[in-house]
Parts: sequence; C-alpha cells; structure tokens
Amino acid sequence: MTNSDDISQRIVGHDKTAAVSIYRAIMQSIREGDLKAGDKLPNERELARRFETSRSTIRNVLAMMSTQGLVTRKVGSGSYLSDNLQQQLNVTDRPVAAWHTEVPTYSEILEGRLLFEPVMMTLAASRASAEDFATMRHHLQGIREAQEWILYKEHIYAVHQAIFAATRNRFLIQIFDNVIADRRAVQYDGQHSLHSAVGEMVREQTLRELTPLVEALEARDGKLAQKLADDYFTRILASLSVYG
Repeated sequence: MTNSDDISQRIVGHDKTAAVSIYRAIMQSIREGDLKAGDKLPNERELARRFETSRSTIRNVLAMMSTQGLVTRKVGSGSYLSDNLQQQLNVTDRPVAAWHTEVPTYSEILEGRLLFEPVMMTLAASRASAEDFATMRHHLQGIREAQEWILYKEHIYAVHQAIFAATRNRFLIQIFDNVIADRRAVQYDGQHSLHSAVGEMVREQTLRELTPLVEALEARDGKLAQKLADDYFTRILASLSVYG
C-alpha cells in the first residue's frame, strides 16, 4: 500500500466530504512517519477520487496546509510536503490533543451548542450582573480591536464564556470550559495562522451578530436573546463548508 493509499484508509468511518477529516488523516500519517518531508502528494483529481469528495474540498485542505507552511504548491509540478516540515510543526507548537480524532469537530460542537445554548439565554438574562455585562462589553471591544486571529477568536469565546458565567450554573460553565479547551487544542482546526491578520469585514460581521445579543441580555429580554442566539448558531452551522 502506498503512502497515499494509507491516508485514504484513515478516512473510512468518517465524514468523507469534510475537509477537516482529510486534513487530520494527513496529519496523522505525518505523525506516524507514513508521509515525510519532501514527499509529493497526488494531484487534486486523484485525492478527490480516493477520498470520494470534490476537488474543491481537496483544494481547501491543501490551501489550509499551505497557510501553515506544511505544504509547498509548485505551479506545473504539484503539491509537496515542505522540506522543513518538522520545523514547521514545531513552530506551530501544535498541542498533542491536535492529533486526536476524538476531539469534537467544530460542526459537532456547534450542533451541540445549538441544542441548548439559545434556551440558556433566558437564564443568563435573568441572572446576569452589571459585572457580567461589563465583561461582555470588554470583549466585544476586544473583537473590534483584535489584529491577530488568535486574539480575535479568544475574545469571541470570552464573550460566550461571560454569558455562561452569567447563568450561575456550574454545570453549564463546566461545559463551556470544555468547549474552549477543545477549540484551543486543535488551534481552531488550523483555518488561519494564529498570528495572521483579521480583516475588518470579518470583525464587523461578528460584532453585528454578538452586539445585539449582549444588548438583549442587558435589556433582560431572554426571548429575544434566545432568538438571536438561535439565528447566530444556525447561520454559522449552515455556512460551514470546510472546517468541521
């Protein structure tokens, strides 16, 4: 069995249309030494055939790895694992948990949150303190000012963490602590370099969705907050095309 065949075997039992599954399969093959620095990867058509997915999905996987410095794409030649592959892996300082397929994917987390988090808003609206609202506002401002991807993501999660804290329910707070730990463990699935720039349009879109939610909580309007949260998670889940 070739290295490429070995990769495709790892996809069995997973969602073959999800690029994140292919990404993790390749990373696992690198970790176990089946793929090495300088190895040429099959072309997009061949990878799409082996993984039974679209070429655009494969293209997204390769683009993600290229952004991380793990893959070099040579025009007219193909895609190669970087000669300094191990160095790049060390630079990214990827935690051990990032290799674990047991870590829930982003879409799985969103599905779970959509089941209960909107309903939870009524509890947060009734129990939140002025300090809770100040914390939410502080991190909304952090989103507005964040220049690096990692800061942008951390402030988003901090807004939600403040909402969970406002419920005064330790079970719910513990759940969200686990959500944050999982997202950090996989470095947000490598969608961006942790220190890459965040576009103003991206930040403004996030603020357009989270600010009204915080305002509804401040107004003690649990029903409106519930609707806004439901719309927020539904939109994100529906828009996912690559990162699970």
